[in-house]
Amino acid sequence: MARKSTYEVVLDAGMFTPIQLQPTAVGRLGFQSGTRWVRDHVCSHRRLVSEHRVGFVLWSWQLEYEKPLRFDDADAITVAVEARVRGPRSSQLEFETTFSSSAGMAVRTRATSVPLQLSGDAALSGTPAVLPASLVSAFQDDEVERTASRSPVPALRAAFERDGERLASDSEDLPTFRIHRHHCEVADQWYWAESLGFAAGAREEFVRRHGAAIPELRSALSTGFRRIDATWLRTGQLWDLLQVRTTAYRYGECIAFVHELELVGDEDGPYAIIVERT
Repeated sequence: MARKSTYEVVLDAGMFTPIQLQPTAVGRLGFQSGTRWVRDHVCSHRRLVSEHRVGFVLWSWQLEYEKPLRFDDADAITVAVEARVRGPRSSQLEFETTFSSSAGMAVRTRATSVPLQLSGDAALSGTPAVLPASLVSAFQDDEVERTASRSPVPALRAAFERDGERLASDSEDLPTFRIHRHHCEVADQWYWAESLGFAAGAREEFVRRHGAAIPELRSALSTGFRRIDATWLRTGQLWDLLQVRTTAYRYGECIAFVHELELVGDEDGPYAIIVERT
């Protein structure tokens, strides 16, 4: 039976918007839960980096709010996380995390990372690699899955264009965000959860710009989101200046926002694509 790490987190007001537990807070707590599972069952994150020269870069992430979780709803939540190695060559590490209050499970996330073989420099630079056999052996049989995980983001974008209605899209005067050290991890590259905040800020600016003409966009500020799907294609570095290109769709009963996070002046494609759905 797949092993879990379970622990309690005391909640504070800074983790919430008026509507729900912030996605950035969920991202940070989810990353912490994965780090805890690896420490409990394999070895600590510090030892992975310093002794095994193995790092991870997040590639795909999904968040689903099963029910509302607001500041007034609970003093604490129980976080439970499971992990598995995925891919025919152990090329992915995946964590599934749930966040539950006394009223039941409220939030679910899935995070899929790609292992890196680190060079040993201070920037923690590395190249994609499979997870070493010495680490894979620490996983139980039911924690190893030979099929690789796939990001849902490309299929979602195609579905929005095919079956949805494009409501608005920005290509000029895009909101920009500078990556500063408080957005970064130890290696002076962005801490991926901060990019969720960049997307949220861009969405608020987008609604401020288009909400008068398209009132239904304002529901994204008053009712919150049901699901977020994201993929990271490149890593933002300290002092990079990013811009966010946003498109909104009506898709079935939901409003969907697609945010492309790009380096200003760069034409090599987005660093990340984040999809928010009401």
